[in-house]
Amino acid sequence: MTTCTEVVTSSDSYKDIMPRTTKINYGIGDFGNNIIWHTMGIWLAYFYTDVYGLSASHVAVMYLMLRIFDAITDPLVGLLVDRTRTKHGSCRPFILYGTIPLAITFIMLFYTPDLGETGKLVYAYVSFSLLTLAYTLVNVPFSAMAGFLTRDSDERTMLQSFRFGLGMLASVFVSYSTLSLVGLFGQGNDQQGFFYTAVVFALLIVGCLYYCFFTVKEVYPAPALKNDEKMGLKDLIGSIKEAFNNQQLVILFLGNILFFIILTLKATPTVYYVKEVLIDAEHMMTTFITWGTVGATLGAALSGLMWTRFDKVRAYKILMFVCGVLTAIPYWLPGDAFSSILILGTVVSFLSLSMVPLIWSMLSDVVDYQVTLTGKNMSGLFFALFLFTLKVGLGVGGALALWIMGETGYVANIAQQTPEVVESINFISTLLPGILFIVAGMIMMFYTLDKEKRAEIKLKLYGE
Repeated sequence: MTTCTEVVTSSDSYKDIMPRTTKINYGIGDFGNNIIWHTMGIWLAYFYTDVYGLSASHVAVMYLMLRIFDAITDPLVGLLVDRTRTKHGSCRPFILYGTIPLAITFIMLFYTPDLGETGKLVYAYVSFSLLTLAYTLVNVPFSAMAGFLTRDSDERTMLQSFRFGLGMLASVFVSYSTLSLVGLFGQGNDQQGFFYTAVVFALLIVGCLYYCFFTVKEVYPAPALKNDEKMGLKDLIGSIKEAFNNQQLVILFLGNILFFIILTLKATPTVYYVKEVLIDAEHMMTTFITWGTVGATLGAALSGLMWTRFDKVRAYKILMFVCGVLTAIPYWLPGDAFSSILILGTVVSFLSLSMVPLIWSMLSDVVDYQVTLTGKNMSGLFFALFLFTLKVGLGVGGALALWIMGETGYVANIAQQTPEVVESINFISTLLPGILFIVAGMIMMFYTLDKEKRAEIKLKLYGE
């Protein structure tokens, strides 16, 4: 197998082209990460309300509270990555030692203890908090590792395209298999079914992340720490302030907080949307979810091929507005227009997930831009802050959806919801995310690291 190191040390290293095997192996790691992300995005809210037995309002508050916890842990882990120098590199040690705790806490998340309402709520907070911490310890360095694999902006886009293309295959797998596995393991007991399904998923998570660890090496090691960089946690606030002096990071940060809120806002009520808004479509649940994830997978996988021939920044901005319009249209369609809604949803999934590799590629560009401003490589902290935007999306998007449903009177496991509940589910699944897409697109109009600017940065840093 050809390794990254062999390519970079060859005489033609200036092209900085990674072998395809490296991109695939990195993507396999994200297959494991995305099993967690997609299971939480699609099934966790439904599990908590209709299987575990919590109220939608309680779940909404929990989602928000745990994002406050993330606000502390994400930058801490990012700072730790920036201060780590080992024989395995700066990022890979976290994957090595964090994968098993991540798998265990994922299993804990879908265990239903034999406790009263208060005890179950406490257990949900504890297990969700532990998973959040473990996910941070693995995913922040995993994401930051991309910046240590190549310095070429287009190659970064291709790398992220492979990453999210293979990662989204996990979404297809989770979408297609979850209900079948729950039925197989539970035999009518959904609590038992979800638990053993989580065990199977956890084994896959471990296999994928360890495969990535052993097959992907950090090609460009972080430079030795200077004396003034060997700092403790007391300097974290100063580092964050320095990061946010980078205006392009702030714009990317704000735009993508909204972007990830949108994705979660659309994903969280999917099960409820099929059950309550679409007419006689509950038996098509797996089909509806799977088609969306197939579209998303193709979008992520083809992103590099579609958008590297153009300026990825311009493409990203246009896609925001297009997705906004297409997302909102189903709000006005009748509930029996299943085929039309399915097609529109699949197209939006394709386009919106084709943007995700562009986002992470742009973040690596902003890291380089920061080096030109301050002389410091703050990759770990930047990716930690950016992963925080993703988790804010999971928290705020999920909490907002569940809060609206709870306030309008959603009750789990009843034959028919009120018209107000059905309307609220339709609104948070279509019109609201459509509006937010437009707002995010307007914010990103102020992002200026276009193709010409990126070429200037690369020339200044690497003389290429």
